[in-house]
Amino acid sequence: MRAFLLDRLRHPRFAGLKKLGFFMRGLLFLGRKYRCPCCSWRVRSFVGRSSIFNKSETGFCPRCNAKARHRRLWLYLDQHTKLFSEPTRLLEIGPWWALSRRFRKMANIEFVGLDLERTGPQVTEVGDVTCLPMESAQVDAVICTHVLEHVEKDRQAISELNRVLKPGGWAIISAPLRLNQPTHEDPRITDPEERERVFGERGHVRFYGTDFIDRLESAGFQVTLDLARQVPRDIQQMYGLRDDENIFHCYKAGCGS
Repeated sequence: MRAFLLDRLRHPRFAGLKKLGFFMRGLLFLGRKYRCPCCSWRVRSFVGRSSIFNKSETGFCPRCNAKARHRRLWLYLDQHTKLFSEPTRLLEIGPWWALSRRFRKMANIEFVGLDLERTGPQVTEVGDVTCLPMESAQVDAVICTHVLEHVEKDRQAISELNRVLKPGGWAIISAPLRLNQPTHEDPRITDPEERERVFGERGHVRFYGTDFIDRLESAGFQVTLDLARQVPRDIQQMYGLRDDENIFHCYKAGCGS
């Protein structure tokens, strides 16, 4: 029943109800212990996956539903890019509501949210990341957060991200990552339960490892890796961050730093 209700709320016609629900949940969790940079709310706890009353130090923001990975991303964008100050045509793959709702309100950002189906106002274009429905060199920046581990032809998808970026553009890419072993994938594994056991989730087709940066560079990117464990401890605690949400900052060939 819970899964059925969540699927219904993902439908675009329930966007208003979803927004109200997040606002009411945010009120229930008002406090001073934590802060969500995606919506600027101060809360007494984040929310666990299984229930709106299940507290978590690194869970969902009760107000905007941002996950720890999105809070980490927002802080990184603020500190290491000019996304919030310069005119930018931004493409987000698999757009997350907590981020897109802010991006779409910013006067300097022309937002494009692409997904396989139109599930809400955050999706402005329907298409496949392995064959993006746009001409080359059309966007200034790309965000692709926890998407590629779902994509069978991930090298093709990475190449597409590079293709649509303008010279000098950048992409922020993240995925589940194990830094003590190479990428593990096996196309013979198709059963959802077995995929969850081997790759971490039912929809995952691989677990990236130490060679992920090679895949990004082979598509033409210049890559720097920002390790989550290097984020100061007090920042991790204030914003409810995890120590495994690593960020790959990818520059298209010919760009500056």
